[in-house]
Amino acid sequence: MQLREYLSEQKISLPAFAEAIGVTVQAVHRYVSGERIPRHDVMARIAAETRGRVQPNDMHETVAAHEAAKVDA
Repeated sequence: MQLREYLSEQKISLPAFAEAIGVTVQAVHRYVSGERIPRHDVMARIAAETRGRVQPNDMHETVAAHEAAKVDA
């Protein structure tokens, strides 16, 4: 599941999620938009916080979609 989808479904704001996993709001925004893949330790916290619903492969898919959109633009 994509992080954006999870946060929307659970009605969790970026600031609340950022605080829960110990990163900045800007970092969460970059993860959601596909601009950046979280470090391993942060990805582990994301997986734990989402109870496994968001996994590392999901983050790679988001980045791939972001990169593809840049090429199409």
